[in-house]
Amino acid sequence: MFFRRFFSLVGGKMSRWLKSHEARDPEAVYEAAIAERVRRYQQLKTAAAGVIYMRNKLGCELEAKSAELGEVSEQAAQAADLNEDGIALVLIRRRHELDAECARLRDELGELTREAEDAKKNLLGFKGEIEKLKVEKVRMVARLRNAQARVRIQRALEELSYDEDVRALEEVRESIQQTLSQAGVAAELQGAELADKLEEIRRANAESKARVELEELKRRRRPPLVPMDAFAAKTPAANGTPSVAPN
Repeated sequence: MFFRRFFSLVGGKMSRWLKSHEARDPEAVYEAAIAERVRRYQQLKTAAAGVIYMRNKLGCELEAKSAELGEVSEQAAQAADLNEDGIALVLIRRRHELDAECARLRDELGELTREAEDAKKNLLGFKGEIEKLKVEKVRMVARLRNAQARVRIQRALEELSYDEDVRALEEVRESIQQTLSQAGVAAELQGAELADKLEEIRRANAESKARVELEELKRRRRPPLVPMDAFAAKTPAANGTPSVAPN
C-alpha cells in the first residue's frame, strides 16, 4: 500500500514536471511526435514489405500450380485416349488436388493483395501526416517566437512607470517653457534697447529744433544795424568841423 502510493506520487510529480517542460519547449514536443510517427512509418513499411513479398510469392506459386494443372489435365486426357485407366485416374486425382490448391492460392493472394493495398495507403497517409506535422512545427514555432517577442516588448513597456513618464513629460515641458522664456527676455531686452535709442534720437532732434528756434528768435529780436556812411557823417558834425564838399 505504501509503495503503491509512493510510486503514484512520484509518477504524478514526474507527469507534472514533464508537462511543464513540454510547455516550455514545444519544439521538442513536435520533434518527439515526428520521430514517433517516423518510427511507426518504418514499422508499417517493414510490415508492408512483408505482405508484398508474400503476395508476390503466392502469385508465383499460383502461376506454377496453374501451369502444372494445365499439364496434368492434358496428360489425363491423353491417358484416357490410350485406355490407361489407372494412370488417368491418378492424373485426375492430381488435377483435383491442383484445382483445390489453386483456389486456395487465389483466395490467399486476393487477401494479401488487399492487405498490400491497405498497407500502401497507410504508408502514404503516414508520410503525408509526417510532412504536415513538419510544416505545422515550423509554422507554430514561428508563431510562438513572434508571440514571445510581443510578450517581451509588452513587459518592457509595462516596466516603465506611469509616474516616471508623467514626470519626464513635465520636465520636458518645463525645459521648453524656460527656453521660450529666455528667448522672450532676449527679445524684450532688444526691444528696450531699441526704444532707448529711438528716445535718444527723438530728444536730440527736439534739442536741435529748439536751438534753431532760439537762434531764429534772437535774430528777430536783435535791432537792425546802422550803415557805416551814416556813422561817418555824424562824427564831424559832432566835432564842429564843416564838412568839405568834394570837387
